[in-house]
Amino acid sequence: MRLGLCGWWLVTLFCCGAGRPMGLTAREQAGRKIYLEGESPTGREISAEIGAGARLPGSAVPCANCHGEEGRGRPEGGLLPPEITWSQLTRPYGHHHPNGRRHASFSDKSVARAVAEGLDPDGNRLDPAMPRYSMSAEDMASLMAYLQHLEAQGDPGLTESEIRLGVVLPTHGRLGEAGRAMAGLLKAYCDALNASGGIHGRRLELVLAEYDSDLGTGLASARELLARGSVFALLSGLVPGAERELAALAEQERIPLIGPMTPWTWEGEPPGRQVFFTLSGVGEQVQVLAEYAARELHKQGPRVAIIHPEQAGLTEAARAARGRFRAHGWEQVEVLRYERGSFDSEVAARLKRSGTRVVLFLGNEEELAGLMGKARALGWAPYLLLSGTLSARAAAQAPAFLDGHLFLAYSSLPSDEKPEAVESFNRLRAGVHAWERHRVPQVSAYTAAAVLTEALRRTGRQLSRARLLSHMEKLYAFEPGLVPPVSYGPERRVGARGAYVVTVDLTTRTFRPLGGWRALKP
Repeated sequence: MRLGLCGWWLVTLFCCGAGRPMGLTAREQAGRKIYLEGESPTGREISAEIGAGARLPGSAVPCANCHGEEGRGRPEGGLLPPEITWSQLTRPYGHHHPNGRRHASFSDKSVARAVAEGLDPDGNRLDPAMPRYSMSAEDMASLMAYLQHLEAQGDPGLTESEIRLGVVLPTHGRLGEAGRAMAGLLKAYCDALNASGGIHGRRLELVLAEYDSDLGTGLASARELLARGSVFALLSGLVPGAERELAALAEQERIPLIGPMTPWTWEGEPPGRQVFFTLSGVGEQVQVLAEYAARELHKQGPRVAIIHPEQAGLTEAARAARGRFRAHGWEQVEVLRYERGSFDSEVAARLKRSGTRVVLFLGNEEELAGLMGKARALGWAPYLLLSGTLSARAAAQAPAFLDGHLFLAYSSLPSDEKPEAVESFNRLRAGVHAWERHRVPQVSAYTAAAVLTEALRRTGRQLSRARLLSHMEKLYAFEPGLVPPVSYGPERRVGARGAYVVTVDLTTRTFRPLGGWRALKP
């Protein structure tokens, strides 16, 4: 059986400011920051009062939260914030709201009063949900200047005929071949799409931010790309070791990042609202393994050891897996950490003496091989739970005495691949010079492109980053074709959140799935 998308290739891969909008003055740029973030570029305090007197930092309730980045209002929690584009605010015949409130047209002065005091031009009180902002006169003037240009501010990288997408990839160094294979696949994908008419009359154009993987300059290349303000979104990409930083940069610059190739996914802060992963990473895989073990291996809650190097993503994965074990009543869960590169397989002797029956191991291939060799010498055969991303190759070479005791989680299997998608994928690959070992990163790139294409189609011709994010969050059970269906939501940023569990037949040295897809519930 061929390994899935998170197979041994990833083991080799992962284990061995600016974006200033074009055409704005310095004052308008300052106003944009106040509108989008609720913070003053000068460092002066901006606060907001809501209802009967609750006071919050302006950054907690920026204007864009309710009115949207385009100023056209974004329904939320039963509220219907009005459009606040300048042409709408200043229309000469005034305003008549659904609740019956009427008032004259706004002017610079009355808009500022509405922001500061919550009153319309005729002195009527605005909706109580509308914050009243306290800021300096300079900041208020900057905000008014930006509001007058709000509706003319299209997102960077978007024209009437083109959608420019940034791709951060290594083209030199140890990972250069893989990066070039991904870039070639994405270019072939866009060329084929453009030849068929593009998306709602717009072409997809790639802007490649290249870097040398041996120098680890991917994040710097991404910053340079966004500083030019020339791309609408970031697609796919590969920045080993800087995934969190890239996600934080996308959040800071309010630019969608769709389908980065990474073994680490996380939800919440970071990455915030801008980042959409396609497949589960190590963290979700080990939680699925914990759920499987609790249901299928033992009912009485044996002693468990979770062993992992000191590394942010692995520490979080271990913590999440421990929580899953404990949720099933497994209280004897020991977490053992070690410095990367200093794993001592002698720990096996202590675990045998303590009666440990289940081991979740998150080290690298060499370390796992050392642990299994020591276990064989001791005559100790625990159940080993392993991430397919980290341990596939070593697991396939495990000593025979562990037959029936090895369980791996994969985010994707060959059975996910649909014939039509395989045909399309192979047709695109045919024109790209790449080895078979590059298939995994190319599948990742193809999947990211398919997800983004679907969201762009659903968004329609009236495209903006804000509207794209909204439609990404509405994708449900969409089938990219080569991986499990993906679904997103306001609180969900991992498309296929779950994994398959497979075991290793050590007689034939093949992998055998144990049931189907196992969705991971919150």
